[in-house]
Amino acid sequence: MSVNIFGKTNVGSSQRVISGGVTLSQAINTFLRRDGKNAADANINMDSHNIINVLDPMNAQDAATKNYIDTRAVSKTGDTMTGTLDMNGRAITNLLDPSAAQGAATKSYVDKQDSAQIITLNSYVDTHAVSKSGDTMTGDLNMGGRMVKGLPVHYPPTTYLGSEASSWSQVTQLVNAEVQNAIKITKELITKELITNTPKKSYSGYVPILEENISRTGFVTTASAVTTGNFQAYGAFNSLNADGSNGSWATPAKKGWLQIKCPEAVTIWRVALKARAIDGKNITEWNFSGSNDGKTFEPLLTSTTKLFGSANAPLFFDISTTTAYLYYRLAIQASTGAGDLGVQVMQLYVLST
Repeated sequence: MSVNIFGKTNVGSSQRVISGGVTLSQAINTFLRRDGKNAADANINMDSHNIINVLDPMNAQDAATKNYIDTRAVSKTGDTMTGTLDMNGRAITNLLDPSAAQGAATKSYVDKQDSAQIITLNSYVDTHAVSKSGDTMTGDLNMGGRMVKGLPVHYPPTTYLGSEASSWSQVTQLVNAEVQNAIKITKELITKELITNTPKKSYSGYVPILEENISRTGFVTTASAVTTGNFQAYGAFNSLNADGSNGSWATPAKKGWLQIKCPEAVTIWRVALKARAIDGKNITEWNFSGSNDGKTFEPLLTSTTKLFGSANAPLFFDISTTTAYLYYRLAIQASTGAGDLGVQVMQLYVLST
């Protein structure tokens, strides 16, 4: 019966002990099992022999095959990376200066290139860039929608020649000055125009003292009726004559009208009226109107203010109109007293330019 090195026989699972040999337990504790069911207690010296037919490692502490190392580690003799090499803050030292475009550059190489580039760049800047100390452009400068800031408010010459750039503040001052000057000139022109063309109220009576119904001064007076030849229409415009001597106009009716035609159309702003100087003969309702054809009259004022014959002075009534008329008419609508009703004063006050 044969026995293997571990003292096992080939007869089933039965165990045999060789006389003077070792037990199974002793063998297991002394030798490595081929089935890998025990572990080494110390280093194994391969005495310059290889361990062959090893699988690539799976765990961190597994032995690595040559193939595993060759396909993953960077070779000292030269190699090609298949991924990114993270130096994790470490330096790469003892490099040669690069000879290829994609070669790693040493500090020495870069410093030399920087120095050469600085010299070239300085020369380029000197001939192409605008100097801060002052320069002259040789082409157009396109600001691309950006602003030029920091321009002086006052830059000699103070009177601009048209080629100096002005600051916004300077332009604003100049524009404001011109605007204010233009406003001043405009105001002066407007004021002058207004003074020249604005109608002015005349406080002197427009109608002179008339000597006839058809006056040599160009005025013509008419009336609806007269009592006698001593009370003609022009008597209301003659303050020199006494009542009864054509110093008043009188009509035999209790109503009537008195009219004056001017030498030219005028705009009036006031009329003065006074009844004939006879106590009790008062005008109680009347209207005042204007016309340019003597037929169609435009009402200018309707009033129930009494015009007393006993009054010592006329009453003044403002007229609101901007139209110039050739004819002006006083129409008596109602009165007191019997007959011989009349007007002692009728005076026009005009707007003049």
